[in-house]
Amino acid sequence: MVHSLDDNVGKILDAIDRMGIADNTIIIFYSDNGGNMYNVVDGTTATSNSPFRGGKATIYEGGIRVPAIFVWPGVVKGGTKSQALIQSEDLYTTILEMAGVPVRAGQAVDSISAVPALKGGDGQRKAVYIFFPHGPQVPDCLPPSVAVRQGDWKLIRIFHDGPD
Repeated sequence: MVHSLDDNVGKILDAIDRMGIADNTIIIFYSDNGGNMYNVVDGTTATSNSPFRGGKATIYEGGIRVPAIFVWPGVVKGGTKSQALIQSEDLYTTILEMAGVPVRAGQAVDSISAVPALKGGDGQRKAVYIFFPHGPQVPDCLPPSVAVRQGDWKLIRIFHDGPD
């Protein structure tokens, strides 16, 4: 899977170069959850989320901490790293700001732009909220729950199954 992903991202980047638009193209690579650690491929687990516990379909750090890669020519320097918190909802206002498009007047948004973090500043998001309303049958899975992560702390509220 990683080999296929690498090949196909390479094909996209090659096409962008061939079209001569690389200097005017923003590329965002973002995952929605941690890797699948529950299937076996070639005699080993499909993914390692080390050093974090859990993976896909869990509310543990291995299931909710994911990589995000932004390529923004002329703005984000290659090799730049940030520990800023972002969540998928933040892609909306981030992309709008990157494109120079304002949020419509009166439009409600639950998104915080990551542009300040991309430009080397601190992230604006102080906490991440996770709603996980289902209980998939995978190891390390908690029952349906909601969590808030702020700094080094995470509060998890479990919605127990059953009549009581």
